[in-house]
Amino acid sequence: MEAERVPNPERLFRADIADGEFAGGEDRGYWRLRSIEWPCAVIEVTAAPRAGAPESFGFRFELTGYLEAPTAQLWDVEADAPLEPTRWPAGGPRHTAAFNPGWRTDAIYIPMDRLALEGHDPWKAMHTAYLWDSGRDITQYVRLLHGMLTEEGYTGVRG
Repeated sequence: MEAERVPNPERLFRADIADGEFAGGEDRGYWRLRSIEWPCAVIEVTAAPRAGAPESFGFRFELTGYLEAPTAQLWDVEADAPLEPTRWPAGGPRHTAAFNPGWRTDAIYIPMDRLALEGHDPWKAMHTAYLWDSGRDITQYVRLLHGMLTEEGYTGVRG
């Protein structure tokens, strides 16, 4: 039957997070799945210790069409609502650009994000290492966020 050959995005996502790279990152404490309410999933990403900053940040991924590129927004896991911009990650130019509430509050300004990529066709040639690869899984996006939140340039929260 034709419908059975069409991949189910939620089934694909659940399979991707059940093992492999995503599960390995969870085991190492890099991130953890908080919830799935399809087509959204909340994933908490561990951050490097910084004065006055949380141990992790929540991200709500909108996964319509998964394995196509998702979009993510900073998320207050306890309140189950968008994170207040004053509590967003801060740091060097890379952090200021990516976590930019002045641009929009419902996406992260990186080439891997579906909403951020719209209208930024030059990124496809300039930032190939940071583009979403539909042959991989959600771990590529989460790993990029974890890297940003644990690198030296990350300073904590905006305040």
